[in-house]
Amino acid sequence: MKPAAMLSRIGIVFSDVLIPAREVNLKKWAVIACDQFTSDSAYWDRVDHTVGESPSTLHLILPEIHLLRDSSNHQEAHIRRTMETYLDDGTLKTLSDSGVFVRRTLQNGTIRRGLVVALDLEKYDYHPGSEAIIRASEETIPDRLPPRAAIRRGASLETPHVLVLYQDQQDRLNRILENATPKLNRLYQTALMEGGGSVDGFQVTLSGSLANSIAATFEEIAHETMEQYPFVFATGDGNHSLAAAWSVWQERKELGAPVDDPYRFCLVELVNVFDPGLPFHPIHRVVKASRDTVVRYLEDRQGPGSEQVTVAAAGHEDQILTLPDAGPMAVALVDEMVDELRLSVDYVHGDEEARSAAEAISGCALLFTEFPRDQLYRTVAERGTLPRKAFSLGEARDKRYYLECRSLRSAEK
Repeated sequence: MKPAAMLSRIGIVFSDVLIPAREVNLKKWAVIACDQFTSDSAYWDRVDHTVGESPSTLHLILPEIHLLRDSSNHQEAHIRRTMETYLDDGTLKTLSDSGVFVRRTLQNGTIRRGLVVALDLEKYDYHPGSEAIIRASEETIPDRLPPRAAIRRGASLETPHVLVLYQDQQDRLNRILENATPKLNRLYQTALMEGGGSVDGFQVTLSGSLANSIAATFEEIAHETMEQYPFVFATGDGNHSLAAAWSVWQERKELGAPVDDPYRFCLVELVNVFDPGLPFHPIHRVVKASRDTVVRYLEDRQGPGSEQVTVAAAGHEDQILTLPDAGPMAVALVDEMVDELRLSVDYVHGDEEARSAAEAISGCALLFTEFPRDQLYRTVAERGTLPRKAFSLGEARDKRYYLECRSLRSAEK
């Protein structure tokens, strides 16, 4: 069986990938995921100042910090026009039937490896109880899908910040790709703005012995994973973006879209859940409430004989609480409090960022500890999904930067 056919059985497609032309300034082009720094307008102001009118993925996305602004419709129209411009004016060049082996050097020097490919949304479903082999790892919040779906619905381009996880404890795939790197076409190499480290990417095609090795290795990974769990891939970052892409594909399919419709697929980066460059960090909650209110709620919800959630004050900081038990139960209990008390909440990556956010609103930051990565698949299999935003793959600046693109134009256009 050919490599492409082997990979398609588990939803992996090597599609046409677009990367910036040589003359594009990559440091201005690559921008961090839209769902980061949602409480830090100064961050996005700096990004806007750095980019200016230069070609950039900033002009292709809508940062979440802007979602509530009245100008969102205007921004969506600007995004669509910019996509068309970049497709037509030579800003982007096409790599036919390719993947991209990505080596991201984080600020601390650690390297994270990933493979950019398209996933078949027919193999994915985010709903709890799904039998799909590509699943959401955390609860999907329906109210967060419409803004993303609205942009994708009229888009002619996509650029990924979605990280999708697979289990390869022996790290076979990355060793194969690393060994092949000297013979691969280097596509880009750039420092990333705002302390994001650096990234380089290499073209991977479905030809020759490397393609056979990649396909055979993914087949082994899929077989071994499904001997233990009923799925192969789990979303890590960008869960809501992938869910929005799925919902748009469902709409188009119901209207009679062909089976090769480009909206059926979504560009993602596949990352080994055991990659040392993929730290699992908690996502903290910052609520508009006093620490006393939070402590009182959590203590009232823990009766005799129930599993306990430890609550610890952080020294003399009146606005900080630490929850050392970072399991799903602790996260779920805090989220129940947010819903029941109708609290304003922000989901913040990083201890210091959470402290600053709590201070800014005179609220309370609830700090969780690290979620154990080796429990991810088992927990998803047992629970269906983790509570929303139960963990983060790295600190805010470690998140994926938009760089590669894929055309969503239909073949006949």
